[in-house]
Amino acid sequence: MISLVFGLFGLIVGSFLNVVILRFGERPISGRSACPHCKKQLAWFDMVPVLSWLVLSGRCRSCKATISIQYPMVEAATGILFAMIGAADLPLLATAVALCILAVLVCVFVYDLKHTIIPDLWVWTFCALSISLSLILSTSETSLWLTLLAGPAASLPLFALWGVSKGTWMGFGDVKLALGMGWLLGYPLGIIAVFLAFIIGAVISVPLLLWGKLLPEGSLGLTMKSEVPFGPFLIASCLLIWFALLYNVPIPFLI
Repeated sequence: MISLVFGLFGLIVGSFLNVVILRFGERPISGRSACPHCKKQLAWFDMVPVLSWLVLSGRCRSCKATISIQYPMVEAATGILFAMIGAADLPLLATAVALCILAVLVCVFVYDLKHTIIPDLWVWTFCALSISLSLILSTSETSLWLTLLAGPAASLPLFALWGVSKGTWMGFGDVKLALGMGWLLGYPLGIIAVFLAFIIGAVISVPLLLWGKLLPEGSLGLTMKSEVPFGPFLIASCLLIWFALLYNVPIPFLI
């Protein structure tokens, strides 16, 4: 039951996150939601998370223009992630911080995927929340110095790639994201998560690259010149290991 409550709350938060993602840096997040095509304000029954999009078949009720699948995907993903935190055995304060972390990571994931950039405000917020959660959950057996150094240790490989390539292989936003991952996951899991992100990236990107080579020029598909954001791979890796920790799932790298 508690997971269901958290999941429903996540759906509502996911709807708000869509507004944050789409309006960030362009206009205030306040104000009524409207169709991006005809600009008609949306009624409350057209903004029910996931359900409204499905009922309307992904189209605006007024102008019938296609509404991006981003809306239900973000809402559903946030709902599922929140439900998983609700089911985890965490203290109340840690739960609140964990939910905030998930909200920020969803925003970063989608924004980086769309714009290949990670806003400083969001990534530093993630870093601050991550180290706060680690300190909240730390025990007397946990070294404070080890907790603090876990962030720089995880970001060091990406910082090296960024420095050697002068920013052509890796954006500095990814370095800062890895810093927060290290603080969230601790040592050595933060470092493992960074290297796992490369594996996930290869598994996803290589088939898309091969597919792109088979398509006519100008068709949808990756090429060697395509700019592929690394942030979503880092976040996917971070969430996999984080939830494994929360649910006491054995991590193969440490067996």
